[in-house]
Amino acid sequence: MNKKLIPGLLASLLLCSGCGSDDNEDNTEITPPPAQGSDAVDIKDATSVNLALVSFDGASGALSFNLSDGDNKAITNALDYRITYFGFPSDSKSSNAKAWKHWHVTTSYECDNTQGNCEGVLQETQEGSYTFDATGLNWDANTAAGAVEKFKVAIQIKGAQAENELVLLPST
Repeated sequence: MNKKLIPGLLASLLLCSGCGSDDNEDNTEITPPPAQGSDAVDIKDATSVNLALVSFDGASGALSFNLSDGDNKAITNALDYRITYFGFPSDSKSSNAKAWKHWHVTTSYECDNTQGNCEGVLQETQEGSYTFDATGLNWDANTAAGAVEKFKVAIQIKGAQAENELVLLPST
């Protein structure tokens, strides 16, 4: 054997010793678990709409609420709404005889998704859970600055087949 070939042959053997399978390598393909079927119902298929207020900050108008149907399944894809905010003065009686004219102020936000004309921002944060941002809400626009001290909201969510019962809800 030629002595010049021995170093090359040894180098080849050393390189090939790293070839082949590695005992630490797991060639098993990891597959994610199958997606669980959702029990949620689309708003267009809901035959009843139940609304549960989670939180309401009267001063900013920030809302969060949950929607479910009669079977307590989460309702998704709610797009059409009418949300009306009510602002009331404190319980103190006014000595001004004309004060009854401004016993409350209101601001409404509507969305008819078929026309694409929406006021405010309604977002679904997870199946059946929603937040609403009342953009531009200004309690002092139609009354004396700081006069509004109590807040309520009426939320109506409209589906193709049903809508929730309209109820006046206090701030939380």
